[in-house]
Amino acid sequence: MGISSFIKRLPVVWLWLVLVFLASGVIINIIQLLLLPLWLVNKNFFRLINLNVVYLHWCQLTFLAEWWSGLNIKLYGTKEDMAMLGKESAICFCNHRSDVDWLIGYTLADRVGVLATCKCYMKGYLKFLPIIGFSWWCTEFVFLGRNWQKDQKLLETSLETLKDFPFPFWLAVFAEGTRFTEAKRQASNEYARANGLPELKHHMLPRSRGFALTVQYFKGKVPAVYDFEVAFPKDGEPTLTRMLMGEGGEVHFWIRRIPLKEIPCSSIEATSDWCRKAFQDKDKGMSYFVEHGRFPAEIYEYPKKMRNLITCIIWNVVLCLPLLWYIISVLISGSVVSFLIAGTIALTGYIMIKILLHFSDSKKGSSFGLKSTKKQS
Repeated sequence: MGISSFIKRLPVVWLWLVLVFLASGVIINIIQLLLLPLWLVNKNFFRLINLNVVYLHWCQLTFLAEWWSGLNIKLYGTKEDMAMLGKESAICFCNHRSDVDWLIGYTLADRVGVLATCKCYMKGYLKFLPIIGFSWWCTEFVFLGRNWQKDQKLLETSLETLKDFPFPFWLAVFAEGTRFTEAKRQASNEYARANGLPELKHHMLPRSRGFALTVQYFKGKVPAVYDFEVAFPKDGEPTLTRMLMGEGGEVHFWIRRIPLKEIPCSSIEATSDWCRKAFQDKDKGMSYFVEHGRFPAEIYEYPKKMRNLITCIIWNVVLCLPLLWYIISVLISGSVVSFLIAGTIALTGYIMIKILLHFSDSKKGSSFGLKSTKKQS
């Protein structure tokens, strides 16, 4: 084990990364809070400033994936599809294979220049996550529950707001509704057998209403759907823990651009049928990957950018001096109160690490796919 690998495995180094993320996040949140009144005056001007501000925080996550862990992303697709990445708005139609699909998507988005305008349908309680939850809310993420009757109105309101978004954005839709596990796949296939639907080998049946409603709302506004299929070598699935230790591994990312005008939009049912058929095609693509170790398309290089590395270096330099000054002051003072405050800050960072690891662990993730086969649509 080299010195670099040894350093990356030290919990105190993890704690430092999290503390920088927290401290910079507080600064970004304060700026966002001060900017909020601007939304009432000029919504698009707020969006312009906010996307530049929020990038300064989110790029620390892509730094972790690209520069710290050395994640190797192999992109598959056509030259024409690759040329459109970052130049248009798109609905990203994703499988949900791993604990860090969101981070892999963030990393690709950063490379093509749309990290700060990425949006996603997320579980409602995630907006209460410290710091980043407020940042997501300011960036117009869509927070949903598990009740379609309530979620439909929330979804319609959010999509109506996004219709006039003036910059290229990606809206990620994980139609499976939860992270893939074999137990959830089997539960999904039980529903498929009971309802005369094709069984899937590598996916769960999509819950298609949210995707269908999204396509309906964005018809004529968003030019394309990007079919994202993510796969990993056997026993090589990345996790946040492994990334923190500098073990990014390898990810295979197949991108297919589908013009929105080619998707049936005459009704929610027609779009839902298309969604289910699309997942059958995704399943065939994954079967090919399992057999051949790659997707049936050309491999393209989309090099990582320096901007997230430079931004993270600046954050660490700027925050390092105040932190060192604070630590020295605490040690010199010998004050019990100062030691308690410092201990509380360190404990907060440790708890934040635990929260991040918990939310990125599929073994502790949602059991939604196991409980809702009777309600699936």
